[in-house]
Amino acid sequence: MPRKYIRKTETRYKIEDLRRAVEEVKNKRLTLGKAAAQFSIPKTTLFKQLKETVVKTPKKGRYAVFNYEQEQQLEKYIIECCKSFYGITPSSLRRIAFRFAEANKLKHNFNKSTQLAGKDWYYGFMARHPSISLRMPEATSLNRITAFNATEVNLFFDQLKMIQTKHNIPSHRIFNVDETGISTVQKNYKVLAPKGLKQIGKATSGERGVTTTVVCAVSASGIYVPPMFIFKRKRMNELLVKMVATVSDSGWINESIFIDYLRHFISFVKPTKEDPVLLILDNHESHISLGAYELFREHGLHVVSLPPHVSHKMQPLDLTIFSSLKMAYNKECELYMVNNPGKRISQYEVGELFTKAFNKTANISKAISGFRAAGIYPIDPDRFKDSFECSLYDQTDISQTQTSGISEATTAQNLAGPVDTAKLNQTPPMQISQDTTITSIPENDKDLTTQDSEEKQKRQSTRNYKKEKSPTKKTEKKKVQKKVSVKDKEIKILKKVVGGNENDEEYFCIICNDKYESPPTEDWIMCSICELWAHEQCTTGETNKGFVCDLCHGIKL
Repeated sequence: MPRKYIRKTETRYKIEDLRRAVEEVKNKRLTLGKAAAQFSIPKTTLFKQLKETVVKTPKKGRYAVFNYEQEQQLEKYIIECCKSFYGITPSSLRRIAFRFAEANKLKHNFNKSTQLAGKDWYYGFMARHPSISLRMPEATSLNRITAFNATEVNLFFDQLKMIQTKHNIPSHRIFNVDETGISTVQKNYKVLAPKGLKQIGKATSGERGVTTTVVCAVSASGIYVPPMFIFKRKRMNELLVKMVATVSDSGWINESIFIDYLRHFISFVKPTKEDPVLLILDNHESHISLGAYELFREHGLHVVSLPPHVSHKMQPLDLTIFSSLKMAYNKECELYMVNNPGKRISQYEVGELFTKAFNKTANISKAISGFRAAGIYPIDPDRFKDSFECSLYDQTDISQTQTSGISEATTAQNLAGPVDTAKLNQTPPMQISQDTTITSIPENDKDLTTQDSEEKQKRQSTRNYKKEKSPTKKTEKKKVQKKVSVKDKEIKILKKVVGGNENDEEYFCIICNDKYESPPTEDWIMCSICELWAHEQCTTGETNKGFVCDLCHGIKL
């Protein structure tokens, strides 16, 4: 049967003729056969309509496998599974429909060898139920599923209400601060290509890019704080000073960098104790330190931390801003690669490209809708009430559920009778953590200092245990070998270049001005233009034409 069948014939009778024929037979003026012949109506159709109280237009085509109530059960089950984070795929739905029909002993024309309902039935089912659509789900970990519960969320909103009733902070003084990562390698989009070509390539800066962290802040009224960049470098470069930026070994935020960002945030927002500011943060470990707490208390900053693993639901920046911002950044990177063929995107171009994308996407409406979607401003704790009711798990064995999943055979048997939500939702039970609490500003310095000291003692004890356990001589040899080892051909050790007479001439790093010592403890690399030397860790790496130092950056070879 074709996907879009067009009927070629029409019925030989109208609904008025059918009603007149039924009336004639019921009044015993005509027999069933004579009425069918006189009004050109099939005898079986007329016989069925005599049993009905109201004469309706008969359905065309073959009989449906499931009736209206059974299909409503299927629709309800699909929606409940989706809200329980265990959605049903089209192939699973076709298999469930086959077993549902077999369990109820319904007459069907499904494929018995594959035990699947046909694609025509699937497309017809989707057309009959417009409330269901095929969507691409986002990967959601079990930690996020179990952490997003009514207890944690209500505790957050209780603290938020308490601060609002005490200080009555307006919308332009409520800010959300969060970090996101951007890469020097863009994500490619679809391109036009000739038909039949199996492999289609597009130029990128590298196989794996360097991640740069960007710290952003936005208010509930649409005020954006200039972002701060955290580059993965050892030392800061003059070419990166044009923007608000800093460096770290990993490219991620830490306690000291967060304190630097707080100073930048305070200089822009200018909070005071008379005009306080409310900060909405996630519970990252870099946000909790004694230095940050002192800045909070000194400048009138009130902090409320989101519950763990709920940023995908309650972080305004994640809800409405970061996704469109990263898409715009990818487009800017793609446009840069097209306009500059053969040139890579380095850390020096990241700030400019991100600024263009930020200026295009940062608007007031996105900020307002983000805070409204999170229920933070205006405060709406009942916003997630439906989500809690749909995602609450049965208190059963979680290990058994994870291994078994959703059984399609039992699903078909359950659908045969009245729908039981407890049986249909075979999903892991929700584990509400009693230890996790929302972190806010502590009342005394002692509480924070004692917590920090306990954490430091635990870290120190684990380090000492590892040192005692591992032998010292072997590790020292391995360390020396790592420092002397050279990976690429372009990286040369100065001792080999000088020919063993390293005392004849002295060499200094052009970045940090450290003197070369023999034997070398770090790898050195030579600029292909000026032929001067530098530490490999002081540089950004090689280009397609060899290594180019920061002083010669921008010079065309």
